[in-house]
This record gives sequence, C-alpha cells and structure tokens, in this order.
Amino acid sequence: MKNILVVMNLQNGLVNTPEKTALSQKIIELTRKHIFDRVVCVKFVNRDDGVFPKYHRYYDMHKGKEVEIVDDLNVDLVINRSIYSCVSEDFIEKVVKINDGDNLVELFLCGIGTDTSIMKSALDLFERDIKPLVLVDYCIPNDNSAITQLKGIKIMTQMIGEKCIVHKEFNKVEDLQGIACIK
Repeated sequence: MKNILVVMNLQNGLVNTPEKTALSQKIIELTRKHIFDRVVCVKFVNRDDGVFPKYHRYYDMHKGKEVEIVDDLNVDLVINRSIYSCVSEDFIEKVVKINDGDNLVELFLCGIGTDTSIMKSALDLFERDIKPLVLVDYCIPNDNSAITQLKGIKIMTQMIGEKCIVHKEFNKVEDLQGIACIK
C-alpha cells in the first residue's frame, strides 16, 4: 500500500488570492519533500454542458492556462473532473494502477475547496470504505473564510469521523506514523 496524496484544485484560475497562493506554495513544498509515495492532482475542468454553467451560471475554468495546475507541483498523475467529487470509477482505476494494482485502503486529501470538492470527495471515499485523511493544515475553502473552513471541518468530522481529520504539518515520512497504514 502506497501513501498517496490527492491534491485538489491547485490550478492557475483557482489560486487567485494571497491566501490560496500561500497554500499553493505550502503544498508544492510538501510534494517536494517526497513524504508521499505518489501524488495525484485532480483538476476541475468546467464543461459547457455541465452542472456548473447550468445551475450556477459559472463558466470559468473551461480551458487554457486557468485550468492548468500551478507550476512546480510535483505530481505523478493528473486527473480531470467536472463535478465536485473526484471519486469515480475512472479515478479509482487510475489511482489503483499507480498503487501497484493494490486496492485502496486510504487516501490523503488536500487543496482548495474544504467546503466543496474536498468534502464531497472525502464523503465519497468514506462511502466506498476508503479512509479519507483530510490534511486540514493544507486545505482552504473556496471563499478563504476561516468560518467556512471551520464549518467544513466540523461537517466532515461529523460525517467521516475525527480520526480522518488530520491537524498536522508534515516534514518527513515518519510524520505519517500513527496516521497512515505505513508499510
């Protein structure tokens, strides 16, 4: 079992505030430390016929530089999605492949969207009996609000359990002990 980090929404068009830029740099640094065996980046790519234009009248993040992942993010795999959750049969299949074909037991989550994409993906992983470990020190909500961050964490804690909410900075592989299913 590999320790796999899933980075959500670290894209040019979404890293659009000083707070998100700081988080982006923090996650880039985390990926450079090689604490995780694999890093998967999940990109949001809006579709013309998708739910975001239809229900939110949100037309950004469609193509070009805005949908590209930020420079210097060290990733092994990039997966596109057009809905909140990254969890799909295609996602599971691709992540199992970079996990040497082993079934997924747990995944670490971080990035932009504590209150949306990260929460929905964590819930979907939980319901598939894949332990979602949300690295809240490496997450930010879409609106940058501390209140939204706390609400998102509270809801996830209630729904997936407090053991899945990780309040910790990571500097070396040993920092995963006691959290991850270390090999």
